[in-house]
Amino acid sequence: MTILRLWFSAIRATLASPGALLVFAAIYAFLLVASYLFISIREATIWQVLVTYALMFLIPLSFFTLQAAIINRALDQKLRWRVILIDALKFLVVFILVLLVVWLLYSLLNKLASRYPPPAVELFATNKAAKPTTPPLHWPSLFFSTLRFVLLGVAFPLATIHLWIAVAGGGFLGLFRPGAVSFIKRIGSALAAAFSSDAVLIYGLGLILFFVLPYIALVPRFTLNGNKTEFVFFSLRLLAAFLFSLVGWVITLTALARNVPGWSTEVSTAVVAQPAEAAA
Repeated sequence: MTILRLWFSAIRATLASPGALLVFAAIYAFLLVASYLFISIREATIWQVLVTYALMFLIPLSFFTLQAAIINRALDQKLRWRVILIDALKFLVVFILVLLVVWLLYSLLNKLASRYPPPAVELFATNKAAKPTTPPLHWPSLFFSTLRFVLLGVAFPLATIHLWIAVAGGGFLGLFRPGAVSFIKRIGSALAAAFSSDAVLIYGLGLILFFVLPYIALVPRFTLNGNKTEFVFFSLRLLAAFLFSLVGWVITLTALARNVPGWSTEVSTAVVAQPAEAAA
């Protein structure tokens, strides 16, 4: 199965399940509203402080529940809420561990970059008649900036998503029952799949849907005549950004989950319905 076929298969699977997509939209809308309340609320009264602490618990719970629901829907073709809630807690643990590793690598990059500081640039030229010159490109700064982007924008999300897929399904004890060696092999194969060319291509295509298109829908400013027209147009832009980010993320996670080695496609109904013939 090529990447484009896999990508279009994920699009069809996402759009062919309006019920699951509606559930994802509800969780995503709750996540956005809770995040807005957490940012805008003021800790002036006891109730506001209690709401703030409740949102500190509900926001990560809803975020990881959304990821677990999407991945479980992609792998099992159904929503099992007991498994989803258990996976949400496992995803939180995986996210924290990966975040610690990324933070360590990011700190090491900053220390290495500090050994190659850019040359000092004179703000005021001594000779006023001389034209200001553009400073030469500092290649170490460009190199370390590129590494930071690859680490935070590509390696971190891809590694986290594939580790989520590796630990999805079942309880916590099921991760370690086959043994430590088998568990380490699963983690290693997940990381190898995360940095494969197919996974990077799928993530790049998804980045256009869940990041670039919402950015285009929200950032440009338009001047319209009338407050009502401007309000309606702005509401449509918000709705477009919401749909692009949600559907794009669901399609990306579904394609990445189906790209993992060992994922089995659905058995056709013709094969299931065909009775076994007795031996002649």
